[in-house]
Amino acid sequence: MIRNHDAYRKTEEKGETPEAAAALFPQSYECTPEVERATFDFYLGLADDYVGAPMLSALLGVYAARVGDRGRALELFERGYASFVVDPFAVTTEYDREKFPEQPVAGPFAANLGGFLLSCLYGLPGLRLGEGEPRTWCTREVVLPAGWDAIEVDLIWARRREARLSAEHGANRANLSWR
Repeated sequence: MIRNHDAYRKTEEKGETPEAAAALFPQSYECTPEVERATFDFYLGLADDYVGAPMLSALLGVYAARVGDRGRALELFERGYASFVVDPFAVTTEYDREKFPEQPVAGPFAANLGGFLLSCLYGLPGLRLGEGEPRTWCTREVVLPAGWDAIEVDLIWARRREARLSAEHGANRANLSWR
């Protein structure tokens, strides 16, 4: 597995922060499938301690989906993003208020909102931008959270052209096509 740093211990302050997992997604560090799986499994084991904190909580559902745990993916999106959204205006806050009641309610917090959108547009569909044609950017099997059938985006821009993204659960790859 990939550790957060050379002398890393999960018992250190903020040791539950999934920094190394973030090197895999949203960054695109390349490693073997075994190392990727071990890294995601390790940090998912610490997710209950981390979820609710700002910045990376919204990505935890992608990590669970990438190891094939659809139920855990749904749970982590609910706890790692939905629990940050408060009424009456559906503002995305910095912290989960229930887990961190001592923190002020600050929002809108773009990092959490952006993390969820990044998860839905890139992480779950397995989209990895590169030099090749956009259709080659879909790089992995689509595994979506429990209860999700597909992610459909009717209009996105790729290389200054209109495109469409379709990611159906269980598909070998998502589909990015020109409109």
